[in-house]
Amino acid sequence: MQPDSHLPESARRLKQARADLWTRAEAGAVGGFAWEYTHLVDRYFERRVREAGPQRFAFTLVAVGGYGRGRLCPGSDVDVFLLFKRRIPSGAEPFIKTLLFPLWDLGLDLGHGVRTVADCVSLARKDFQVLASLMDARPLAGDAEVFETFKAAFAARVLNRSGETFAASLREHNEARATQYGDASALLEPEIKNGLGGLRDGQQVAWLTRVLKALGRNPIFLPEELARLREDQAFLNRVRTALHLAAKRKTDRLFFDLQPPTARLMGFTSRTASPEDTGLAVEFFLSRLHQAMTRIKAMREALFQEAFPVRTAPLPELSIRNLAAGPEGIRFRRQVEATPDNVLGAFLESARTGLPLTWGARRIVRRDPARFAAGLAGRSETLSILVEIFLAPHCRTALDGLLETRLLPALFPEFAEVEHLIQFNDYHVHPVGRHTLATVALLSDFLRGDGGWTGELAAGVADPARLVLAGFFHDLGKGAPDHSGAGAAMAREVLARYGRTPEVIEDVAFLVEHHLLLPKTATRRDLSDERTVADVAAVVGDTARLDMLHLLSTADSMATGPRAWNSWTRSLLGELYFKVRNLLRHGPLAEPDAARRLADAKLAVLAAAHDQDPEFVDAAMRAMPSRAFLALTPEAIAGHVRLVRKLWAAVAEDRMRKPSSIGGKGVNLIEAAPGRAENTYKLTIAAVDQPRLFATIAGALSLHGLNILAADIFSWKDGTAVDVFTVGEPPENLYAEEVWARVVRSVSYAMVGKLDLAARLEERGRSPLTRGRGRPRLGPLVTIDNQASDFYTVIEVAATDRTGFLFDMARTLAAHELSIHVAMITTIKGRAADVFHVRTQDGQRLLDEARQDALRRDLLAASTAR
Repeated sequence: MQPDSHLPESARRLKQARADLWTRAEAGAVGGFAWEYTHLVDRYFERRVREAGPQRFAFTLVAVGGYGRGRLCPGSDVDVFLLFKRRIPSGAEPFIKTLLFPLWDLGLDLGHGVRTVADCVSLARKDFQVLASLMDARPLAGDAEVFETFKAAFAARVLNRSGETFAASLREHNEARATQYGDASALLEPEIKNGLGGLRDGQQVAWLTRVLKALGRNPIFLPEELARLREDQAFLNRVRTALHLAAKRKTDRLFFDLQPPTARLMGFTSRTASPEDTGLAVEFFLSRLHQAMTRIKAMREALFQEAFPVRTAPLPELSIRNLAAGPEGIRFRRQVEATPDNVLGAFLESARTGLPLTWGARRIVRRDPARFAAGLAGRSETLSILVEIFLAPHCRTALDGLLETRLLPALFPEFAEVEHLIQFNDYHVHPVGRHTLATVALLSDFLRGDGGWTGELAAGVADPARLVLAGFFHDLGKGAPDHSGAGAAMAREVLARYGRTPEVIEDVAFLVEHHLLLPKTATRRDLSDERTVADVAAVVGDTARLDMLHLLSTADSMATGPRAWNSWTRSLLGELYFKVRNLLRHGPLAEPDAARRLADAKLAVLAAAHDQDPEFVDAAMRAMPSRAFLALTPEAIAGHVRLVRKLWAAVAEDRMRKPSSIGGKGVNLIEAAPGRAENTYKLTIAAVDQPRLFATIAGALSLHGLNILAADIFSWKDGTAVDVFTVGEPPENLYAEEVWARVVRSVSYAMVGKLDLAARLEERGRSPLTRGRGRPRLGPLVTIDNQASDFYTVIEVAATDRTGFLFDMARTLAAHELSIHVAMITTIKGRAADVFHVRTQDGQRLLDEARQDALRRDLLAASTAR
């Protein structure tokens, strides 16, 4: 018997045609997939109805949802129902099963039902989701009169009576979508179907446009605008098709690991297979996708604002007499009054009131933004009004309008060049244009007093215009090798063109050129090193610029995404800011004071350790490195002394039990305390110093699911090692104390050869429970810097993040006989990165170029292993 012999002829034909369609699509022919797949399923139902033979009742088989719209993607559900005019006959259930059972055998996901016309009307009036599905109802087979009866009843008893309720339900649904799926038009892992700007937005425009017609109201959009919407919807549907094929399953979230194959199926190809070329192809693809989703989202928002407005507050009075405000938004009183000045004034009123421009007003601008820009460019008052928009309480509403109408890109070609630039990484969550305006909006919030401490700091900014202008220009140099320098040059040229004074120009250019100074220093340099603080202070020069730079860095990081701004990076940035501010206000610490400060620190430690043996405390202070007195508080040092005393007691006991070479070798103790940032812990780990100890501890922490943020290593002269790790919270469902105990055991077993950490970490990395979503695969970077510190070589290793990355880097450094003094986890150009401050075995920086080259090769190899 043939495998398909149980299937009817209609199903066998569908199976073969479907397989052929998949083969062609996987080869890159995704363009007509949705239409062709819909046609194949339509043909199946036509044939299957004929195979079932004549029925004793009048019916219509109806397609709804995506199938009704003729937009079947590879993973789409096939939704149908059997429709009857007045009552459901007894033979309806067997008949629908006859039609659907072969499709179940083929593995299709089906949605089905049996309803009368009255059922459809009743359900649609109660449930907006049923109403939405019926908006796309399409007859497949049966009696045309039954479907015509449904159409008439649906129009008269549902659309005419429930249209406003339907719109209100959709509005509420959109709020839930925003929370669950986010704004797809501004995210680098967008939800294609349900995210704002996705396919669902375009469907809502079509539905509500039909509702307006049923209610006898004027349409919002012109036919050519609806035609462009259909083009954008078709593009998104092709993306969804390619995404399902790339994932080999139904998924609507365009995750990073699915972006390269999806882009390739969409025809966005790279010249080579290198990560850089692949990333470039993906960036072009995402740029096109975001442009389509931005237009779709704008139309959906305008439709709700103007056709179904919700506004309880009284309408504001506008200060420009040629403008008028209504619940639908701000409009020009007459089209001839849409002069360049009035257009920019309209956006200023929008920023002040929170009312967007009406779709008709925006249409006037959108038709010829270059004409309005030509009348505004180069005028000092133009930039002044733009700054007012930036500083207004509802600047986000106005900025969205300036972007959607293309006036802002037309006014500033420098912005247009990078507006849709996307970086293929999981560090920046927005395209450059969106990121820039988000940064400006956050700065505006700070300057109005929002944001807690940042609002208080912003209150002291003498000229807020300089700060928001720096926010606007800070990333306009993206794409250049040194985007900060390129952005500063653009700021100088544009601000001079708009007649700003040299003082304003230099302040803005300075902020743009150095907007990464604070975050880069805070996340990569040793903040206990006076050289670090002094270097930043020397660049900044005064507290006024420091305050603005801190605000700009904070807004930029917040707008970048969670990998750039979290409780840990916030604490590092704050620590650096206050240290630099103190240095600028009180002057540099004189070198002759160094010995006095060290003596004062030791006295403070003695006071903090008053309950301990003074002789042991004194011996401990002589053994610990001098850097400890600069990097740690007296209370922390006293805690180290107490922990080390416990360590040596435990070591002595272990050696009594194991009178051999391994006696005391695996002994280690952990003390845990809350970290200085939210949701972090500070782990102080004491052990007998030995080769690869740091790598072993790092591996044990990773093995037990702990995210390592930073590490400070203190190697004592007596052979003690005290390492301080900052880690994230333990995995869910585990008590912290239990995790610390497991780490202690793992370190102990690994140091005496009872645990192969490398093998266990590789096993953990392969586990589907810990692997998570893929991140963009980017080429690794290794930087060896001997200029950043007087005492250490600073090594940065950046690559795609994975389990055990820090462990592998630390092992490689140990193999090259380099001792690690500080380790920090950061992000460099979208890659997870580890930054190490190291010395050679003789306490010097690594200056030998041959050793540097060998180290660089081994680190690159280790970063791409596993």
